[in-house]
Amino acid sequence: MIKQLLILIILFFSYTGYSQEEIITLYNSKRKVTKDPSKATFYQKVTKENDSLWLFRMYRRNNQLTSYWYSKTKDSKKRIDKKVSFGLNDSISSILFYNDKGEKHGKLSAWFDNGNKSQEGRYVNSKKEGLWRNYFYSGEIAARAFFKNDSLITEKFYDKNGNERVLKGNCCRKKPEFTGGSKKYKKIVRRLVSKLKWKIKGTITVDYTISVTGDLTNIRIYDTLPDNLRQEIITFFKQIKGWKPAFNTGRLIPVQHSFKLIFE
Repeated sequence: MIKQLLILIILFFSYTGYSQEEIITLYNSKRKVTKDPSKATFYQKVTKENDSLWLFRMYRRNNQLTSYWYSKTKDSKKRIDKKVSFGLNDSISSILFYNDKGEKHGKLSAWFDNGNKSQEGRYVNSKKEGLWRNYFYSGEIAARAFFKNDSLITEKFYDKNGNERVLKGNCCRKKPEFTGGSKKYKKIVRRLVSKLKWKIKGTITVDYTISVTGDLTNIRIYDTLPDNLRQEIITFFKQIKGWKPAFNTGRLIPVQHSFKLIFE
């Protein structure tokens, strides 16, 4: 863990010290700016390509690229061309285009971590226009919506057999929930903290995906730890049951989540 923090500190000072045309910013797990390397989950590198073009790159703390885009200004307020985002397996997770005014303009395409299409649609001057499609994790069409000047005109939902269906209640967006609530989940995880026989002081951040089945997958620990300790924590999280997956526009979707283990 100490080694990983040192890497972030070295990156920060080496880039800012090397050239005033490069800027490094650290972010915590909530994508808020932090100056404390120990709280950094992501870092952003901004490079001046020429007098009117800046390249933005966002990385996970293990130096894995998560996205890149271009802007006419170093504050990223006038994005141009496209933004490309990447999943945990380094495959492209989304592509979004911009016009010269920094507005979303053109086709948006997004993919799940299994390679299946997640969403596709089109923006005109940052407004949704025309037909938008959302897909199930398994690849079938889940919803079709038609927009005019960013206003929803019609929307239809389908089951995996292609039959139209009616959704009631909160059909469009629902965060993952743990059966029994967050307090119960924290209580379960505290068992791990109390049973570990390692001498640990500080925090360990565990990142994972809450899958469409409610299982925890893609469990990752970027802090530098002994292999046995890392595997013990990963095995514990794999065995946790009780998550209800997220729901968005007529289908279950996987979402990224993280939990910070605190050792005193």
